[in-house]
Amino acid sequence: MSREIKKIKTILVRNIKRYRTESGMTQEEASEKAGVTYKYWQRLEMTSQVDLPSLKALFKIAKALKIKPHQLLE
Repeated sequence: MSREIKKIKTILVRNIKRYRTESGMTQEEASEKAGVTYKYWQRLEMTSQVDLPSLKALFKIAKALKIKPHQLLE
């Protein structure tokens, strides 16, 4: 994995966890709201996983967390 991708993944993981915990949701609750599987959400919150979500998935995640999509990458 390139440094740039690793950096993006680290930021994404940190923000997904942060906004999910701030909203008081479990991974399971957040995955249900986003319309993704629980296993997929777990992978999203793991920096060891190299896969990044698609734009469509990013928008679903942001909506579930009640934030703007760009906030996941800041």
